[in-house]
Amino acid sequence: MRHGARQRRGARSAPARRRLAPRRGRVSALALLRSDLAALRGSRPDRPGPDAPGVWLDANESPWASAADRRGTLRRYPADDDQRLRAALATLSKAAADQILPTRGSNEAIDLLVRAACRPGGDAVLVAPPTFGMYAFCARLHGAGLVEVPPGGGDDDRSAAIEAAARRAPVRLVFLGSPGNPGGELIPLAVLDALAARLADRALVAVDEAYIEFAGSASAVTLLAARSNLVVLRTLSKAHALAAARVGWLVAEPALVAALRGLQQPYPLPEPCAALA
Repeated sequence: MRHGARQRRGARSAPARRRLAPRRGRVSALALLRSDLAALRGSRPDRPGPDAPGVWLDANESPWASAADRRGTLRRYPADDDQRLRAALATLSKAAADQILPTRGSNEAIDLLVRAACRPGGDAVLVAPPTFGMYAFCARLHGAGLVEVPPGGGDDDRSAAIEAAARRAPVRLVFLGSPGNPGGELIPLAVLDALAARLADRALVAVDEAYIEFAGSASAVTLLAARSNLVVLRTLSKAHALAAARVGWLVAEPALVAALRGLQQPYPLPEPCAALA
């Protein structure tokens, strides 16, 4: 997947990978994150990865390789920000590398979004059951409220119901599966775009595309240029048959990606898993 992902400096991007310029007048998604975490940035190791030369005393790594490590590289911590992996996932997503945040499966992306957007005991997560159980689990884990919009009606009716529910409660994050899990239903991009626009000053809208490769339809990534509060979740666990590697990622505007990365634990992916991707 990494083959050919790196471009020469100054080279023109292919049209499919070009990030469109944001439209003027958009509300920044950073305003939707918890203000008490704005100044918090995780401990980010300042090193390029296991191939870096020299001895890194602050890492306290073993100077000798394990007998079980045939390549002799696992004694060192992996890259905290693997640029090759981000470039490869960007190519797969038809996005720019600075719009990509690799995560430990899409489960970590879900957890990270709840943690970043919802104050414990104050804000809420909205879901539309039947749906993936991790949304509710992470909401409860972080002390966020849970708002459920029951099924019924067409896409426009359900979108209106979601918006109404989000305005009645302190909803800061909406999770929608497209294709849905377990139903497999696709939400039209026009519906997602309109919903994100109506909630632009209120909530992040996360579209879980774990099964998008099976749908044969366009990704909500195409909407990101216009909707700064939109986040797309992806994974290599399903169509790419790498569930054990736990390679997930989210796609969002660069400023939001940078803010979320600051709240993420160091070393998102083990080096062997990143190499598989």
